[in-house]
Amino acid sequence: MPEIKRIAVLGSGVMGAQIAGLLAGLGFDVLLLDILPPKGPSVDEEQRGVRRNLPSWRNQLALKAVERLKGLKPPPLFRPSDVGKINVGNLEDDLQRAAQCDWIIEVVVERLEVKQALYARLDEILAPHTILTSNTSGLSTQLLTMGRSSSFKRRFMVTHFFNPPRYLKLLEVVPGPDTDPDLLRFMVAFVEDKLGKGVVYAKDTPNFIANRIGVYHFLDVMHLTEENGWPIEAVDGVLGPATAHPKSAIFRTGDVVGLDTLGFVAETVIKGCPNDPGARRMRIPQYIVAMITKGWTGQKAGQGFYRKDKATGAITVLDPATLDYRPQIKFRTPSLGEVRSIEDPAERLRRVVWAEDQAGEIAWPAIGHLIVYAASLIPDIADDIVQIDRALRWGFNMELGPFEMWDALGVEKVAAKLESEKTAIPSVVQQLVDAKRTHFYEWRTSHRHYFDLKAREFQIIPGSEKNISLKRLAEIGRRIEDNAGASLLDLGDGVLCCEFHTKMNAIDGDVIEMLSRSLDRVEKEGVGLLVANDGAHFSAGANLLLILMTAKQGDRQQLDSIIRRFQAVMQRMRFSSKPVMSVPFGMAIGGGCEVSLAAGRRQASVETYIGLVEVGAGVIPAGGGCKNFLLHFEDEGKRKHLSKDKIWFSPDDGGPFPKVAKAFELIGTARVSGSALEAKTLGILRPDDRISLDREKLTFEAKAHLLEWAKTYVPPKPRDDISLPGLGGKMALLNALKDWQKLGKATEYDVVVAEKLAHVLSGGDRPNIHTTSEDHILDLEREAFLSLCGDERTHARMAALLETGKPLRN
Repeated sequence: MPEIKRIAVLGSGVMGAQIAGLLAGLGFDVLLLDILPPKGPSVDEEQRGVRRNLPSWRNQLALKAVERLKGLKPPPLFRPSDVGKINVGNLEDDLQRAAQCDWIIEVVVERLEVKQALYARLDEILAPHTILTSNTSGLSTQLLTMGRSSSFKRRFMVTHFFNPPRYLKLLEVVPGPDTDPDLLRFMVAFVEDKLGKGVVYAKDTPNFIANRIGVYHFLDVMHLTEENGWPIEAVDGVLGPATAHPKSAIFRTGDVVGLDTLGFVAETVIKGCPNDPGARRMRIPQYIVAMITKGWTGQKAGQGFYRKDKATGAITVLDPATLDYRPQIKFRTPSLGEVRSIEDPAERLRRVVWAEDQAGEIAWPAIGHLIVYAASLIPDIADDIVQIDRALRWGFNMELGPFEMWDALGVEKVAAKLESEKTAIPSVVQQLVDAKRTHFYEWRTSHRHYFDLKAREFQIIPGSEKNISLKRLAEIGRRIEDNAGASLLDLGDGVLCCEFHTKMNAIDGDVIEMLSRSLDRVEKEGVGLLVANDGAHFSAGANLLLILMTAKQGDRQQLDSIIRRFQAVMQRMRFSSKPVMSVPFGMAIGGGCEVSLAAGRRQASVETYIGLVEVGAGVIPAGGGCKNFLLHFEDEGKRKHLSKDKIWFSPDDGGPFPKVAKAFELIGTARVSGSALEAKTLGILRPDDRISLDREKLTFEAKAHLLEWAKTYVPPKPRDDISLPGLGGKMALLNALKDWQKLGKATEYDVVVAEKLAHVLSGGDRPNIHTTSEDHILDLEREAFLSLCGDERTHARMAALLETGKPLRN
């Protein structure tokens, strides 16, 4: 099989450009092509010399698409600089270049005749090794390849990415009848290992799996809303996180996707599957037809189900009965209140669906229809329940798939409810019941199994051997010890894991204590220690409420004790006799970043947003963050400095100031990386830190990395030769700070906090360039932190963060 290095993306629309951005960020040589612009340069443009730059004009659509990537939210690029790695061209001049690439991804307009015409051209010029795939969301592979050569058909398949491709894990793979089985296996392994995608095998049916079920669910809920007179915002309140759906729920997601797009996808199923059990519910409700006619197609049109009032800035919502916009109501029910603090999605779903309140009245029919419809489609669209559940979780960001919902609600209880409503029980559910089973999934030791409908027995979920569930390990007795804030788990092979389980994995006294006990244990009897967590984020930092309360009480001694304990355990992690590795993902900010920095190495999820953000709370990093940034940036400088040149820290070369200036900028602006890849560019992550593309495999890969590292691990020694610029460096930073203030980039209190930061980073208690120790910098950190905690303006910043989640610029 070919080694894939060069990839061509044909079509630079919303999906094509973002796929190109994803691939460029992951290190591939990318060529993005589109059609010629609809018209050539005007006479005026010719006179201004546009004709002299004719190739750029002919590539205009692709060039504009790449430029648009810079402004999209959420950012489609891992690093802003990734756009520079995308080469552009057009389908008239550059198709031969594309045909020589290792992989071509076709992402042109979703019209069969357009794709067929492009394939006819490619069939004549494809290099013998080139693989061709289509990003079609539902067109048949047989129709797409009709009339093509046997060689073309052998290396063709569908690889359907989901929008936005950087963030949604799903990739539906649909082979054609003539696709080479070895090539199929190769491509599945490639997209899983090199792109971090979760592959779902779909059959060649309209809209495949995720869109077939997802669009049915959306339109069914939209029908139910009209039929029952439910307020749109009430439906979104129920069919969001409360029932294991994404935050955007149903109608907000509809606005993002676009009502016209929703209608197009639904029409594909209606035409292709007239006997589909959900075909009637996939017909667009009349109020949505009226919205499309008016051009109210969602976010791209400025209004859809929701609209921002231009006068007040308030978000108003559509009344389907009148097509008027009105203020939103606050929809509250007992069950919705109960589930806000529940982390387990299955428990949230169960409580809301079976609730005897208004939320339950909305949830049951919506969820009931979804899970019955999904069950009715096996084996037509997929051979097993795993493909369907993964498709909905990975493609629509749902926390549970339809069959996981059956389990959460209770198969027997749902079946009884359906019988009472005179609704037929799907045959796959009846098969489960006949086999005297009560769940579609079950755990066996540390691995999850699913009920195989063909074998009528439980089988291990493919790929689950690389998924380590910390929750499951605790359930089967692998917890060594715990307290209210953290646990120590045995991952096997001598690897221990310290896991936080506070809210947002915030760092408090219990977490610090468990880290210390974990180090005691691993140094006596382990091979190495992972600091790894479950949840949405690695750690959102210190327990800010605890810090604020202690600061307001004026208990400086207690604050000093907290900081000393935190600093001590961070240093223990750094100098442990056994290797310690942090495993950041999601937000790793403030104290969470400091924990990551203290470890000897890091195995980070690619979606890691890491940085020291303490200035937003009116303090500076005091858990070794300032010190470790200095050490990281010092190492970065040495790596970039050629050995033939003078020593990096000689006076002639700028002395110790470059690392100090960089640390001051990143900490002073609360800079957070947009990804782990950007964190490497910034120097927050080091070259020997590794990045996992699949979040579900993160802990497994971290364990393997730790075991490999342990074979050659040598504990580092405390540094007492750290070069700092002293008072002169501090004054240079303060001069830059004055410029920030003049430009309006720094408030009055920003300057106060930044002065403390400059003092710490430069070693401002010394007059000149000097060398110092790690302990001395930690002392400076602690003194600055305690001083700022005594200021009421810091209290105001902390209170604002706790109340609003946003920093106060006082």
